[in-house]
Amino acid sequence: MLKKIWTCFTLLIVLAVAGTAYAKPVELTGIDAFDLDNETVRIEISYSGGQLDLGNVTTDLTAGLLRVELDNVLPGRISRISGTQIQADARDFVEKILANKTQTNHTSIQVHFRSTIEGGVKVSLEPANRSAKKSARLVLDVKRIAAHDDDWAWQGEFNNAQKIIVLDPGHGGSDAGAVGPTGVTEKSVSLAVSLKARNLLTASGYQVVMTRTTDIDVAAPGVPDSTELQARVDKAPPNAALFISVHCNAFVNGTANGMETYHAPTAVKGSRLARLLNEELAKLGGLNNRGVKAARFYVMTHSQCPASLIELGFITNPREERLLASNDYQQKLAQAITNAVNRYFNQGGYES
Repeated sequence: MLKKIWTCFTLLIVLAVAGTAYAKPVELTGIDAFDLDNETVRIEISYSGGQLDLGNVTTDLTAGLLRVELDNVLPGRISRISGTQIQADARDFVEKILANKTQTNHTSIQVHFRSTIEGGVKVSLEPANRSAKKSARLVLDVKRIAAHDDDWAWQGEFNNAQKIIVLDPGHGGSDAGAVGPTGVTEKSVSLAVSLKARNLLTASGYQVVMTRTTDIDVAAPGVPDSTELQARVDKAPPNAALFISVHCNAFVNGTANGMETYHAPTAVKGSRLARLLNEELAKLGGLNNRGVKAARFYVMTHSQCPASLIELGFITNPREERLLASNDYQQKLAQAITNAVNRYFNQGGYES
């Protein structure tokens, strides 16, 4: 009898832990599009069965198409046309809305507009409202034209202090990484930019964990690459929110140029992080944007949180070596990283 009781008790503990580690997916119950005002169309995506986290929501507005990627979400009835309503006042603006399951527990929504959108999209969550007979909703406010007023800024709660960001300055110690024409090393640039980013992120209220803060091997000199890289991954605490690895590119031909960002294949959140980092780095100007790419870099595929690897520029390119060694440019790179992290969590702001 005692053995049975102990077995049941153990099973309850296992189920409780499993429920904590793997949140139950929410299920979408409907989409309603209508005019909010003369400049804004509101799209309300209703759901049930759990809590939706804005960290699981990615939006991409390009010309006349808004893509909404929802992680840990099932499409439910909205995969059928009966689950989507475009009100009469919005039909001159919204052409159609499609939804489908693209991966396990992942839903993709496409909102097709009849013309190019010059404004942006603001994302927020609304709780269930029984008096209005409305369930919990993901709300997308789409501006038809560019917005220039501060009222469009997100006003929701955003607690940075709960977010732990891991910064991984590439190489270090016995591994110099790539070396530029005048001797500037990748390990020194990656560390300098990461330290500056740490200061900015800390000032913004985040907790920052560095895989290294000085010129050292994280594991030990002479160990296999996998051992060194795993030591970096192990620096991330279990509740880390993001992992960002900072590097410089290199090529035998000194004319190779530009920056790029990476994510692990099929990593939805990592892909979004890489895209935001790429967009913010591109805003600096002056460097060719080589795009956002998928790759199986060790620190990304073994990270337990969304991860991205940045190639800040080609240190083997004379012009880019000078930029990468510049204190002012390093500060700009650090600011770009901080801006991308802010955008990753602050879904209420614009993503146009």
